[in-house]
Amino acid sequence: MFQIQQRLFFVATLGVLAVRPAAAMTPAECSALTSLSVPSTTISAAAVVPAAGGVPQYCRVQGRVDTEINFELRMPTTGWNGKFMHAGGGGFVGYIPTDDASLSRGYAVIGTDTGHVSNPPALDGSWALDRPDRQVNFGHRAIHVVTVAGKQIVSAAYRQAPSRSYFQGCSNGGRQAAMEAQRYPADFDGIISGAPALDWTGLMTGFNWDEQSLQGAASIPPSKLPLIAAAAVRQCDAQDGLVDGLLDNPMRCGFDPSPLACPAGTNGPNCLSAAQLQAVKNVYAGPGNSFGEKLHPGFPWGAEDGGDGWELWISGPASGPQGSLQFIFQDQYLRYFIFGPAYNSMTFDFDRDPRVLETMTGSFLNATNPNLSAFNARGGKLIMWHGWSDHALTAVRTVQYYNDVAQTMGNKNRIESFFRLFLAPGMHHCAGGPGLNSFDALTALEKWVEQGVAPDSIIASHTGPGVARTRPLCSYPAIAVYSGKGDPNNAASFACSNRGLGYALEGLQSGN
Repeated sequence: MFQIQQRLFFVATLGVLAVRPAAAMTPAECSALTSLSVPSTTISAAAVVPAAGGVPQYCRVQGRVDTEINFELRMPTTGWNGKFMHAGGGGFVGYIPTDDASLSRGYAVIGTDTGHVSNPPALDGSWALDRPDRQVNFGHRAIHVVTVAGKQIVSAAYRQAPSRSYFQGCSNGGRQAAMEAQRYPADFDGIISGAPALDWTGLMTGFNWDEQSLQGAASIPPSKLPLIAAAAVRQCDAQDGLVDGLLDNPMRCGFDPSPLACPAGTNGPNCLSAAQLQAVKNVYAGPGNSFGEKLHPGFPWGAEDGGDGWELWISGPASGPQGSLQFIFQDQYLRYFIFGPAYNSMTFDFDRDPRVLETMTGSFLNATNPNLSAFNARGGKLIMWHGWSDHALTAVRTVQYYNDVAQTMGNKNRIESFFRLFLAPGMHHCAGGPGLNSFDALTALEKWVEQGVAPDSIIASHTGPGVARTRPLCSYPAIAVYSGKGDPNNAASFACSNRGLGYALEGLQSGN
């Protein structure tokens, strides 16, 4: 029925189909999309946006699925590459993500607010109060239904269906990506899941643990974070075989911050008080309960300093941890998804409450299902990546998930044909940090999906202040090993080696 409507629509509104390439559209064709009939979808506006700032001219289609899942679809008016891209959203979303980089590469790009508007965007969870439908839409449903509708609009606009469909996102967008592979394996041919918030309920338990640990006298001002970062480098840097200021894999080194302790009973500017030292150890250890159970992995050490490290995510600004993003996210989640607006999140009970989170929201928020057999059977390809110095979402949990998938589906050799993990030394959350913080995962994914060339490594670089360097990120569990000669800041001086097989597993437990 949709195909018949599509043909009638364009025959009635356009008179030049036979003489123009299918991958182009005129302003009239763009605006006519408001008349297109797509199930459960309302198209409220469609207009051409002129080229600007390196972004090509595109047709912007705005609409919604059902009553409140808003989306925006951007389609190049010329030079469409024949492919579809869905851009993931961070935090609690509540805004419509865009991906101008993919649009500039010729993709038709769609994004969705997942069914609510947040104020401020990404940080507000009040929309979830007493709205289980919105919670499920945010959890997984919205990405799927918008993808289905978006593909139909693209097919009608260009008179041909996309040849390939991709999804990429980081943080919560990385969770959305993993959820698509797990729940909706037919939606995308290729998926990029960056620094994913896979275990949402465990993550929020960990956030709360950190924030309770840092209250009062245990609060750590930003001025002390360089002390911690420098101590981690002093103890651990040489263990990867190259002294370069980066921890290639923090799990190789049992960092002990105890030498940073102030003299008993004091709290000087160049040391950690007893309370601060214990808080640091708690963050590294991760949450546990009085029964001795580990509830979620802690954070690897290294690169705690910098404005987008602990100060932003964990310990907060000079005013204290309640200004950190961890505090905000766990507080919004606990008050509006779980316990009610009057709840004091600093009273969270680690013996009792983690089970409440899992029972109430785990089934639709957690993207931890390790059975990706349907995605594999369809021929899908998944690239997952994470920065070792991510202080928002611990890379340890992502490694656990990879290992869970390998165990569930046989072994690493059975999953590397469709699932590869890349870990970036010194990278903060989704970007930034002193290490390898910039790389092109999309080109690697395209070659894998479209040419069958699996990525054994991806060349990464450092952008921003600091040491300019390039290095290969190797398909886990391989690591980049310095050859012993050549420029240690040049990727050509490194090779991927399975010498790392096993050491990255140290200290890791199954996430299930």
